[in-house]
Amino acid sequence: MSSFTEENDQVPQMQKNLKLLKGLPFFSPFPVQALKILALLTTRGDFLPGDLLYEEGDDPHRAYLILYGRLALTAKGEDNDPVTIQQFRDGDFLGSLSLLGSMPALFNLTSETETSVLTLSRRQFSKILKQFPEVLSIALAASLKEINHWERKNISEAGPCCFSRLGITAL
Repeated sequence: MSSFTEENDQVPQMQKNLKLLKGLPFFSPFPVQALKILALLTTRGDFLPGDLLYEEGDDPHRAYLILYGRLALTAKGEDNDPVTIQQFRDGDFLGSLSLLGSMPALFNLTSETETSVLTLSRRQFSKILKQFPEVLSIALAASLKEINHWERKNISEAGPCCFSRLGITAL
């Protein structure tokens, strides 16, 4: 394939990626020029059922937007069998905190079905932070908003037995 054709193929893909990123609350407030570069830096990944994206103790170092399929966040149960903590489906975005810094995973992330994702690594994201320093405060604000939303949801769903496990926003 000629490089001319490859470059032409990159433009529609970049435009698709840009539209996807603009639709995510984490990225939507970013400057348009930063989003365009991110759209070029993202990569697509395909996974089969049972594929391990990362495991407990790993530094995930990337965020995932699920284009289609289903991923499961699991932990080891009593008999070391995996227990599903949460499932993620088409359109779900996870791993934004991994873009901001290193943090060992507390769970495993596994593909339950054939799954396609758009990914962005911390290294790629850091390139944007160097060119657009204002993005860091925007990303932190978006992360805090998401944590607050997550805790509000859990407060409304938790029973009295589980209130002692809440309070992350008080950290």
